[in-house]
Amino acid sequence: MLRFALLAAAAVLMSTGAQAAKCSVSSASGLGVTKDIATYMSNKALKDMLAKNGEKGKGKVTTTCDGSMVVSTTCISKQKSCK
Repeated sequence: MLRFALLAAAAVLMSTGAQAAKCSVSSASGLGVTKDIATYMSNKALKDMLAKNGEKGKGKVTTTCDGSMVVSTTCISKQKSCK
Protein backbone atom coordinates (compact mmCIF):
# COMPACT_ATOMS: atom_id res chain seq x y z
CA MET A 1 0.00 0.00 0.00
CA LEU A 2 2.81 2.42 0.88
CA ARG A 3 4.61 1.47 -2.31
CA PHE A 4 1.50 2.30 -4.37
CA ALA A 5 1.13 5.68 -2.63
CA LEU A 6 4.78 6.54 -3.36
CA LEU A 7 4.40 5.60 -7.02
CA ALA A 8 1.22 7.68 -7.30
CA ALA A 9 2.94 10.68 -5.67
CA ALA A 10 5.90 10.34 -8.06
CA ALA A 11 3.54 10.23 -11.06
CA VAL A 12 1.79 13.41 -9.93
CA LEU A 13 5.11 15.21 -9.47
CA MET A 14 6.34 14.15 -12.90
CA SER A 15 3.14 15.24 -14.64
CA THR A 16 3.25 18.60 -12.87
CA GLY A 17 6.85 19.11 -14.01
CA ALA A 18 5.93 18.26 -17.58
CA GLN A 19 3.17 20.86 -17.59
CA ALA A 20 5.43 23.51 -16.11
CA ALA A 21 8.07 22.82 -18.76
CA LYS A 22 5.58 23.76 -21.53
CA CYS A 23 5.25 27.32 -20.22
CA SER A 24 7.56 30.23 -20.96
CA VAL A 25 7.58 34.02 -21.08
CA SER A 26 6.83 35.38 -24.54
CA SER A 27 7.60 38.90 -25.66
CA ALA A 28 6.94 41.08 -28.68
CA SER A 29 7.85 44.64 -29.59
CA GLY A 30 5.97 47.45 -31.28
CA LEU A 31 7.02 50.78 -32.74
CA GLY A 32 4.87 53.88 -33.05
CA VAL A 33 4.86 57.65 -33.27
CA THR A 34 3.13 57.84 -29.87
CA LYS A 35 3.27 55.65 -26.77
CA ASP A 36 -0.35 54.59 -27.29
CA ILE A 37 0.33 53.38 -30.82
CA ALA A 38 3.52 51.57 -29.79
CA THR A 39 1.69 49.88 -26.89
CA TYR A 40 -1.13 48.77 -29.19
CA MET A 41 1.35 47.42 -31.75
CA SER A 42 3.35 45.43 -29.17
CA ASN A 43 0.20 43.96 -27.59
CA LYS A 44 -1.16 43.03 -31.03
CA ALA A 45 2.16 41.43 -32.02
CA LEU A 46 2.20 39.39 -28.79
CA LYS A 47 -1.38 38.21 -29.33
CA ASP A 48 -0.67 37.25 -32.97
CA MET A 49 2.53 35.41 -32.05
CA LEU A 50 0.79 33.37 -29.34
CA ALA A 51 -2.02 32.44 -31.74
CA LYS A 52 0.46 31.45 -34.46
CA ASN A 53 2.39 29.21 -32.04
CA GLY A 54 -0.77 27.63 -30.61
CA GLU A 55 -0.09 29.02 -27.13
CA LYS A 56 -2.39 30.68 -24.62
CA GLY A 57 -1.46 33.67 -22.53
CA LYS A 58 -1.60 33.25 -18.75
CA GLY A 59 -1.81 36.19 -16.40
CA LYS A 60 -1.26 39.87 -16.95
CA VAL A 61 0.52 41.41 -19.95
CA THR A 62 3.40 43.65 -18.86
CA THR A 63 4.38 46.44 -21.24
CA THR A 64 7.42 48.71 -20.95
CA CYS A 65 8.12 51.59 -23.33
CA ASP A 66 11.21 53.58 -24.28
CA GLY A 67 10.54 57.02 -25.70
CA SER A 68 14.18 58.09 -25.97
CA MET A 69 14.09 58.17 -29.77
CA VAL A 70 13.17 61.58 -31.19
CA VAL A 71 10.57 60.45 -33.71
CA SER A 72 9.16 57.20 -32.28
CA THR A 73 8.51 55.09 -29.20
CA THR A 74 9.32 51.40 -28.81
CA CYS A 75 7.33 49.17 -26.45
CA ILE A 76 7.88 45.56 -25.40
CA SER A 77 4.97 43.44 -24.13
CA LYS A 78 5.60 40.26 -22.12
CA GLN A 79 3.28 37.53 -20.89
CA LYS A 80 3.58 34.00 -19.55
CA SER A 81 2.36 31.56 -22.19
CA CYS A 82 1.64 27.84 -22.18
CA LYS A 83 0.92 25.28 -24.88
